Amino acid sequence: MLLSIIGINQKEEIKVNWVELQTKAGNFIIQPEHAPTILELETNTQVRFCLENGKQQKKHIPAGIAHITRTSTTILIDNNL
Repeated sequence: MLLSIIGINQKEEIKVNWVELQTKAGNFIIQPEHAPTILELETNTQVRFCLENGKQQKKHIPAGIAHITRTSTTILIDNNL
């Protein structure tokens, strides 16, 4: 699945197996075929994800929302990474 992280002047696209998002309601693991939804992310959080090669990585997210479809997760942030 495709993870897109979009800031004011930046867009990063990464092919991943899953994404872990931290929200005010708790943690969500997003995998392919996840139900479409929109989530408000916890402020100053980290998004964890697993690359297609199995390696896990993290990105700091100051604030943002995530739009999830069955094939992608798009994170819109209010500034750049």
